[in-house]
Amino acid sequence: MQKDLTKGSALKNIITFSLPFLLANFLQTFYGMADLFIVGQYNGAASLSGVSIGSQVMHMITVMLVGIAMGSTVMIGRYVGERKEEEKRMTVGNTIIIFMILSLIVTLILLFFINPIVSIMSTPVEAIQETTLYLKICFIGIPFITAYNIISSIFRGLGDSKSPMYFVAVACFFNIVLDFIFIGYFNMHAVGAAFGTVISQLISVIVALFAIIKRKLIVIIDTILNYIKRLLKISLKSVFLFLCKMVLFKYHSLLLRLLPIAVALILPQQLVL
Repeated sequence: MQKDLTKGSALKNIITFSLPFLLANFLQTFYGMADLFIVGQYNGAASLSGVSIGSQVMHMITVMLVGIAMGSTVMIGRYVGERKEEEKRMTVGNTIIIFMILSLIVTLILLFFINPIVSIMSTPVEAIQETTLYLKICFIGIPFITAYNIISSIFRGLGDSKSPMYFVAVACFFNIVLDFIFIGYFNMHAVGAAFGTVISQLISVIVALFAIIKRKLIVIIDTILNYIKRLLKISLKSVFLFLCKMVLFKYHSLLLRLLPIAVALILPQQLVL
């Protein structure tokens, strides 16, 4: 449902828009926690490490996709506010096409560099096979993960933050059910967690596409090159900020250890001057 956020109380609009958004983020976090919990219940340390390390890589990729998709949200929201129906539909159509092409390219690149990625993540020797298999399956499923995040960004641009929450709730439910089937019943270890993730995302995307088609949101006319320029102009700042946060979160302990050393080296020189 498209909602006009330019009318009514600003505070009420902010609250009603942000609460489903926050809940959707919580469900996405719970999504990953469920994988780790179920794997930990049925399998050993190698499988648990494989899912844990693989989830970190997939989270980083998802964060980048969300940052880029933020540009689409802003552009769609702008056209909704300006009552430009045709431009809104063109942006929706171009967003889907561009990101589907981008996801296929990213999938091929990641599959090619999968072994260096596993190595960079300092994967324990006993977990290398599980991590590699987990990432290989998840990388193949990147088009579905991309599709979910892009469709969610489209709906948020329309002022509808509830639909993305429902989409991720569907994915979360099926992910848990499939994890118990693949990991608990078939004993597929990290591979089962990866299949559960990808299949549940596919189901969520199918539900979301039905919602897109039902609302007749897609028109593809705008020049692709012009669309890419506008998208990158808006989204690159978001991607940079997301990556900075992730680097600080992952390496904050190392930075805290290096800070006193840097101060000890610089301060004497300043005192001499």
